[in-house]
Amino acid sequence: MHRFTRLSRFNFTFALSSISDFVIDWDLTWFSLNSEPQHDASFTRAHASSHRTFKFKLFLEDLPTLEHLKRIRPDLYIDILSCRSCLDSKEDFMHLFMCKCRRIAIEQILLSYQNHFINKLQEAGNLIHKNPSLIINKFKSLPCWSFSSSNWASYSLVRGCLPKSFVKFFEKFSIP
Repeated sequence: MHRFTRLSRFNFTFALSSISDFVIDWDLTWFSLNSEPQHDASFTRAHASSHRTFKFKLFLEDLPTLEHLKRIRPDLYIDILSCRSCLDSKEDFMHLFMCKCRRIAIEQILLSYQNHFINKLQEAGNLIHKNPSLIINKFKSLPCWSFSSSNWASYSLVRGCLPKSFVKFFEKFSIP
């Protein structure tokens, strides 16, 4: 396991301004990858299987980018590997998230994730009869919510890795 987490696909130190942002809570990451989400009755076993497969493909950088497809079937794909959205950069896994043409979609994903957590924090505050606004403001100020090529925390969060700084926030406020 230790050797697996040291693979080059998990090392983005070139994009970091602070190496301490790179630390991942692997135990919690594995737990979240293996957890089964709760859904309504229309969510079938096949849907659950597809969801889990997608989570692991995302985590392992195995989504079908042009670069990935070219490696698998070089006879089918021409040498032009530029992104079909922006036509500026090679479409590799990192560009899939950093492409300027997909920025709004990625920001919406992060915002919906943030809103989900905020709703849970508000519910917890209501249960213990405390105003959660201070915690929510600190939560909104975490670096993982601003998506950029120099912010590895947001990139890792979208991929399914949970940065230690994100987890420490919940530990600091004793939020399970």
